[in-house]
Amino acid sequence: MISLGATTIGDRLAVLSARGPGFDQIRLVAALMVVGHHAWWGVNDILYRFSGGFIQFGLFAVVIFFCVSGFLLAPGLARSGDLVRFGVNRALRILPALFVVVIASMFVLGPALTTYSLADYLGSAELYLYLKNAVTLMSHYLPGVVRHGHEVQVNGPLWTLNIEVWSYAVLAAMSVAGFLRRRVLTMISFALVYLTYVGLALSPSLHAACPQRLSDFIGLFVYFIAGTTLYLYRESIPFSGIGAAAAVGGTLIGLASGLGAVAVPLCIPYVVVYLGLSEVASRVPLKYDLSYGVYLIHSPVILAFLTLFDLAAGWQLALLSASVTLVLAYASWRFVEAPALRQKAWVSRWLSSQIARLGSRRGVESQAAVRRDQPSNNLTGTIEAGAAE
Repeated sequence: MISLGATTIGDRLAVLSARGPGFDQIRLVAALMVVGHHAWWGVNDILYRFSGGFIQFGLFAVVIFFCVSGFLLAPGLARSGDLVRFGVNRALRILPALFVVVIASMFVLGPALTTYSLADYLGSAELYLYLKNAVTLMSHYLPGVVRHGHEVQVNGPLWTLNIEVWSYAVLAAMSVAGFLRRRVLTMISFALVYLTYVGLALSPSLHAACPQRLSDFIGLFVYFIAGTTLYLYRESIPFSGIGAAAAVGGTLIGLASGLGAVAVPLCIPYVVVYLGLSEVASRVPLKYDLSYGVYLIHSPVILAFLTLFDLAAGWQLALLSASVTLVLAYASWRFVEAPALRQKAWVSRWLSSQIARLGSRRGVESQAAVRRDQPSNNLTGTIEAGAAE
């Protein structure tokens, strides 16, 4: 795309010193949208009906998260290709708070809600299977935690974290393969993922033949790689309010006509990036990034209100759940997430030094093995051996 002299996304990033003032606000709104979906609207919300069942507000919020991640994570790898730093940063962002939420669910929420005796609860193998969630592998249930006689998922939204981690892995692989330096390769990758996504959405037979986990991955990764592609082509793509409005219109037309799968991956990533880089979303400044905590914590909070107080889904449950979740999300940020993120630099340096030391040791061992295999009267080998020693 040719910008024709218009202000581009790259120009806007330069003005903002590569920082988007509105992305934290967008993520918090998206996280609260998920709370509203799970506590109030359910699968019959307005967006679900408008789109003919293609998408609902909860999933739409997750789409926003993936657009933001793809756009914000690409720059670091594109500039440095430092996989150690990338991996450490991602691990410290996701795992500490996730571990705390999983442990609290197992040993605080579970005992409060279970119909088992405490001894039976603690002795159940199902309890310890729930630890899989701490590494983004799903285990939905805790022993004896039921509602109306049926097992209930304790924290269903965690399923997206596994896809998030796999998206990081694919982005890292793309960096190693040079896709982030040769951006046309990323564009081709996006086109292939997009066409597969559209095919799965519009062809029931193709969707039935595709493994569910792969289908779920493609359904979110298409938005992640769309965000990455927008960053890589930032110098060619206009930063335009008119363009964002047109993208919103295209999304609405696509959803109303049953072609949401065609329109949404092309339009929504641009709208999200535009809002994140504009001043519109940043007019209410945020000192703390609460979105991840809200996403992790809200479902157990909703479950507690439903089970302990027998509340029904509705605006009261949504308001109560959001209020309690925001308080707990602040505690998560203050005492878990922010302290963990402050360790990024030294953990990256330490891990890099350990990898370098291991590589150096293996190099010396390889040289020694080569020297042992060489004839003793080889003058070059003798000189190299002396230099190595």
